[in-house]
Amino acid sequence: MKKQQGIKLSVIALAASLVIGCTATTNSTNAPQVSSDGMELKTSTRSTIAYKKEGVDFSEYEKVQILPSAVAFKKNWQRDYNRNETSLSTRVKDKDVMRIKADVAKLFDEVFKDEFGKDAKFPLVDKVSSNTLVIRPAIINLDVTAPDIQSATNVRRYASDAGKATLYLELYDGVSGEILARIVSASVAGDDSYYHWATRVSNRADAKRMIRKWAKTLRTKYDEAHMPKTK
Repeated sequence: MKKQQGIKLSVIALAASLVIGCTATTNSTNAPQVSSDGMELKTSTRSTIAYKKEGVDFSEYEKVQILPSAVAFKKNWQRDYNRNETSLSTRVKDKDVMRIKADVAKLFDEVFKDEFGKDAKFPLVDKVSSNTLVIRPAIINLDVTAPDIQSATNVRRYASDAGKATLYLELYDGVSGEILARIVSASVAGDDSYYHWATRVSNRADAKRMIRKWAKTLRTKYDEAHMPKTK
């Protein structure tokens, strides 16, 4: 268990450092054409940066392994949120942070496995072998606008969205462990056009839609790679 936790922490640390480094370039769409590990820039927009190793043919990968996701809040999120709370009972506690992280990770894993498990042609596997694509996901910069926490007082939170998060996704060759692609995508969870009562149910629904959008986008690209090449 300690080893697994150490791996998750190292993934989050790596993801955070790289995304922090990419933040300015994402906003200005001036991301480096070649990443530090030699991958080529394929997408560079205000919300998404994607790199791919030259010559990779994803049609060769017929099996997928999705590793358990890692989740990290935006730096100082708990402190900054509690700064505006006058009552101790409405402040976010450490146990709330841990619960939200666990809930988001579980939801992410469920949605991604559901999306990639829809076609038996490309089975999800627990162990890697030849032609296995490994997906290593992390959600970082998690910023929950109105967390639903247990409180002695009946407090209603209203927000225009559930929050924001950044998807940090890496794709690897299952046998060699060679990195094949990296995707960094920032997104907002929920409809920011109006304010609504934020509850644990509404936050989960908004987060699920955001994660589903990420999963469908990746699954679409994966399916496109397996389409017959037109001459």
